[in-house]
Amino acid sequence: MKIYRQKKKNGKNSNQILSLLGTCAVVFGVGIFGYYVVAVPVYDLITSAGDDTSDSSSSQTAEVTTAPKITENSETTVSSAKKIFSDLDEKTSSETTKPAVTTAPDSTKTTKPSETKTEAQVTRAPVLSDEGGSYYLTTSDISDLNTLVDRLNNIHGYSSVVLPLKVTGGKLYYKSNVETASLSGVISSDVSLYDMVRIISECGMEPVAEISTIADNIYPLTYKKSAYQFDDGVTGEWLDNKPDQGGKPWISPFSDYTISYLSDITSEITSAGIKKVICTDTYFPAFRDKDLGYIGDLVNPETRYKGLTDLINTLNSKASANNGEVMLSVSASDVINSSSEVFKPDELGKMSAVVTINMNDFSGQSIGDIMNKIKHKSGSMKVVPCIISSSVSASDLTSIVDSLSNSGYKYYVVK
Repeated sequence: MKIYRQKKKNGKNSNQILSLLGTCAVVFGVGIFGYYVVAVPVYDLITSAGDDTSDSSSSQTAEVTTAPKITENSETTVSSAKKIFSDLDEKTSSETTKPAVTTAPDSTKTTKPSETKTEAQVTRAPVLSDEGGSYYLTTSDISDLNTLVDRLNNIHGYSSVVLPLKVTGGKLYYKSNVETASLSGVISSDVSLYDMVRIISECGMEPVAEISTIADNIYPLTYKKSAYQFDDGVTGEWLDNKPDQGGKPWISPFSDYTISYLSDITSEITSAGIKKVICTDTYFPAFRDKDLGYIGDLVNPETRYKGLTDLINTLNSKASANNGEVMLSVSASDVINSSSEVFKPDELGKMSAVVTINMNDFSGQSIGDIMNKIKHKSGSMKVVPCIISSSVSASDLTSIVDSLSNSGYKYYVVK
């Protein structure tokens, strides 16, 4: 009996266990089915309805947090001058959006940080290659890009600016890639010529270069064969004074070293996008009579001017190869008095002459009278008047410019 009851009990328990397991299996199956077949699609349907709103909200939040922080004293217009400097290397962006540094910020309008100014909105000064005024900058003005931008923002009424890239004495005020310039130690700036050209163009102005030609006392210290040489072939280079009294060598227009160096400089400048190069200091040193004997026939007064005119014509050919031109700078007094050796209109082709006029040298004479005298001496050469601003008052300068314009001189220079 004990054995029977025990077997009976065990059979009942087994049936209960099997029934429980079966129930669990059914519940589990229903749960899986309900989750994947019903719950998930319904959840996705509900949540997808709010995706557009949440994405838009997220995007707006990201824009606000990543936009530049603006303080009360910040200039929020794209015409801020500093933006040009910060955008120099962002070539892709600058092709579609360019700041207008000549437009003053409008204090009556509020500009959002994320706003940009498109090319169509930028106000530019006209770039007129043969018209308008050209204003001389100083070496300090081009000492760095920020200073250049600040200076350009304060120049009004001119269509171009003159950059003193090679100055009297021989220093270069841009980062030249001419090897001999680097080796001779004449480079006094690390500012890229291309960056200067780009900034000036962004201001709606045209860059013009000025280079000193013969008055170079640094380059011949390294490249001695570029200097005037003693005719004896032994003494070496000529100096303008005794060594212990500060005597300096000068580069000679007759030297192949000089011609090659100045040609490389001219080609480099015009390749960078500057199409006008004003050549100044194209004259001989103040040779003494005994110096003429030391150096010999090269500096014979009757023929030596050809060294200067040939040099200028060579440089003009180098500029022309890059669609540029050389403009010869001469003094108005020297032109009128026929004391400029390089000023030979018949031997300088169609070159323009930039004639510098110091009104202190022409007391009581009108600008019209002065220009008539210059024109009489210039033959077929185009004359560009260059007024020394320190020799006249601001009001007189305005009157002079008006008079020049009325006389047909559409292009002028103020120095």
